[in-house]
Amino acid sequence: MTIKRITVIALLLVSMCMCFSVSASAVTTNTFVDSGIAPAYEIAFNPSSNLSISGQTAYCTSKTNSIDAVSISIQQTLQKYSGLLWVWNDVDGANWSKTVNNSSISLSNTKSGLTSGKYRLKSVFTLTKSNGETETITVYSEEKTV
Repeated sequence: MTIKRITVIALLLVSMCMCFSVSASAVTTNTFVDSGIAPAYEIAFNPSSNLSISGQTAYCTSKTNSIDAVSISIQQTLQKYSGLLWVWNDVDGANWSKTVNNSSISLSNTKSGLTSGKYRLKSVFTLTKSNGETETITVYSEEKTV
């Protein structure tokens, strides 16, 4: 066998190997692992958005603390999953807000008369420092089903 023929065969083998694709799959679980790792924010400390549902009533709680904020606002919105294209729609009459001139804030609300479906709480925090610098953070609760 000549060197030319060996080279051609080797190149063909390498080309064939490169044509094969590797398939991968993943299994999803409904478990949540809290490793103690949280995102670092410049102004906010431990923002949270919590939703619990009992019967047809949603209990919504949002809160955060701050390191240097002189003003904190919360925009709290209960959302329902539409079932199409991962779209979440705001629930009518389930939008609340609060602003304080303090270093911590908490907002709790309820919404009754929920229909069956999947819900989550969206909490948007806007923190402002004395120099006018702002930080806006959006936090979603775990999804709950009625």
